[in-house]
Amino acid sequence: MKAHILIYLFVFSVLNLKGQSIEGKITDSKNIPLGSVNISIINKSSGIISDKDGNYNINIEANRSHVIAFSFIGYQIEKIRIPMLKQGQKYKLNIVLSESNTILKDIIVKDQKSRKNNLSRIKTKHVEVIPGSNGGIESVLKTLPGVSSANELSSQYSVRGGNFDENLVYVNGIEVYRPFLIHSGQQEGLSFVNSDLVGSILFSAGGFSAKYGDKMSSVLDIKYKKPKKTAASLSLSLLGGSAHFEGTNKNRRFSYLFGIRHKTNQYLLNSLDTDAEYNPRFSDLQTFLNYKLNTNWDISLLTNISKNQYQMIPQDRNTDFGTFNEALRLTIFFEGQELDKYETYFGALSTKYNPNTRLQLQLTTSAFQTFEQENFDILGEYWLYQLDNNLGSDNFGDVAFDRGVGKHINHARNSLDAKVINFSHKGNYNNDNTTINWGLQFQKEEIDDKISEWTLIDSAGFTLPHPSDSIGFPSDPNQTVTINNLLKSEINISSSRQSGFIEYSKDINSFSLNAGTRSSYWSYNEELLVSPRISLAYAPNWEKDVVFRLASGIYYQSPFYKELRYPNGELNNNILSQKSIHYVLGSDYLFYKWGRPFKWITELYYKKLDNLIPYKVDNVRIQYLAENNSSGYATGIDFKINGEFVSGVESWASLSIMQTEEDIIGDSYIDSEGNTIEPGYIPRPTDQRINFSLFFQDYIPGNLNYKMHLNMIYGSGLPFGPPKSEKYQDILRIPDYRRVDIGFSAILKSENKRAKIRFMNIFNSAWISAEVFNLLDINNTVSYLWVSDIGGRQYAVPNYLTRRQINLKLILRF
Repeated sequence: MKAHILIYLFVFSVLNLKGQSIEGKITDSKNIPLGSVNISIINKSSGIISDKDGNYNINIEANRSHVIAFSFIGYQIEKIRIPMLKQGQKYKLNIVLSESNTILKDIIVKDQKSRKNNLSRIKTKHVEVIPGSNGGIESVLKTLPGVSSANELSSQYSVRGGNFDENLVYVNGIEVYRPFLIHSGQQEGLSFVNSDLVGSILFSAGGFSAKYGDKMSSVLDIKYKKPKKTAASLSLSLLGGSAHFEGTNKNRRFSYLFGIRHKTNQYLLNSLDTDAEYNPRFSDLQTFLNYKLNTNWDISLLTNISKNQYQMIPQDRNTDFGTFNEALRLTIFFEGQELDKYETYFGALSTKYNPNTRLQLQLTTSAFQTFEQENFDILGEYWLYQLDNNLGSDNFGDVAFDRGVGKHINHARNSLDAKVINFSHKGNYNNDNTTINWGLQFQKEEIDDKISEWTLIDSAGFTLPHPSDSIGFPSDPNQTVTINNLLKSEINISSSRQSGFIEYSKDINSFSLNAGTRSSYWSYNEELLVSPRISLAYAPNWEKDVVFRLASGIYYQSPFYKELRYPNGELNNNILSQKSIHYVLGSDYLFYKWGRPFKWITELYYKKLDNLIPYKVDNVRIQYLAENNSSGYATGIDFKINGEFVSGVESWASLSIMQTEEDIIGDSYIDSEGNTIEPGYIPRPTDQRINFSLFFQDYIPGNLNYKMHLNMIYGSGLPFGPPKSEKYQDILRIPDYRRVDIGFSAILKSENKRAKIRFMNIFNSAWISAEVFNLLDINNTVSYLWVSDIGGRQYAVPNYLTRRQINLKLILRF
């Protein structure tokens, strides 16, 4: 009897759950059926998708009211409350989805094509709210998987084991450059990209297509917007300010963008260990003008003028370092100053012509010129102290005795003038599911580089290195003082580069293919390169929205000018391009949780590196060893999840695990026992094994006007070694980089809404924020200063980055 009752209850429950259903058809506003629409029951784990004709049928529980959600990429979420259905009842419901510009479109993806082309789309709105001392688009980039940076003062970043010079940056299809002489983050001014003018941002950490140029690591593709109405903005903070103005004429054939920025990081630099009179001033002015000659032909002009100046008059420095058992303090008193100037001018004139709806032709000419000067004479007198580490002592933490005393003089008179002129043609043919892109480019480069820098160390009362003694004998008038770290060189290079590409893209059912090749030639070393690349994406017609990607290609990086110069200043005229072969396997999974959209990205990669030019890094300065005598690899896996962890605002977390090593030819040495040692593979300077970042947003429940923005970055330590050491000796590790920045924002005036405070209604929107940089006040190390005691023992004194600081920011939009 009990068995019969159990069977009856089971059958009843199944009928109660499955016997009633909702069915119908889903179309867009043009009555076109929509397939693969996600249909889910709110607060239930079950869900289905519509078939290719837009039809669906979903079972629901009887005698309960449910909310059904219909969601599809690029369309507004439609939520319908269904009345209670009786057991076995059928309910017909046809749905029309409207195209969306709302949060669903922003959070998931604006362009399905970017999911299939190893490109990530970055939303410009996050650039404004992400807390960080450097600001700009680069602050968002540093939170992406595969991207790492251990210096909040710099906008530079490394990608999957590459260095700062291996990243492509395009603005409106034109490659832009950063200053060349900069050796520390403090000197950096504004990056080229003005976030106020940006319309779209695409980024790839590897496996990018043939239309992007010849660098080994990544590409950042920026497009400035074309305004459709008049608007303006003003942003002010303790670190500077910016303003922009945009609009069109009455017939909308002419549009304009103007942006001006001024930055000073004096406030941040005052938190460094070195007390100094810091006077950094960085400013730029950008314009983007577009005129539509007719419906098929338009012309545009992009210009940039940037003037940056960095002045520092150091006074003294106190740095505590070491361990509990050997607690040390370095005290330095300075004389002299540093004065650096960087001026860049850029202009690009472009015209686009569309003979028909399927063909687009573009011609562009651009010119870039930079004038850079780096001048400093700084004398430092240092004392190295041993601190009292006896916990029971009344003088615990005070100076116990001197370990060393000395002086060092740093001198530089460096200048660089560079000019790059570019002519290019690009074309695009689009026929249904087939696209063909091609391009040709001619580039002329002229570089005049004069380097004169040296370091003199006087340790414990005598000059090191020093001339031979002549006590008791007549002095030799021909003797000279040997200078440490001497570099004097003059580089005058005039060369040309030619390059071209062609790529073919086609959608075949659930597959998307992109195949192409690049070719380039540099007149300086007469090297001809061919770079084939291919990617394949597969979007199966599953209930779950998943895209699988596979990409591979050859990526050459031709030397520019720094790679040619040996550390002693001589040139290697036989230098060749570095080579990287990418293998990338990834997946992109869109899903809904708690009725909100999420995306999970996974990418596994391996890069085979050949003809490498070994280098060393000091702060942000890269010193190449000017020989193609290394081969290596970079391999790892990247994860990212993003979505509405809190309803209405997007957050994400990224995790990267990576290893990069190289094997340098001829780096063997003989040990103390006379044995020949082959170091084999050694870590590259960018070998950051683990990198984790988190950007999280929240708000006061029920009030979106008050938000919190948290930016957290962790990166394991990077390799380094003593000065003038061989590469295989760079086995030490900088301490892990740990930083948390937090911001709190309040909307003073919402867009298109009237404010209670009358004068605020002159603005379209207004908000204010307070930010705390380095919330946990962690001493992060960027590099080391090496000093010696009287016994000749060397000590690596950490150069710490910025401490905890507070920033206020106001943004007004008109």
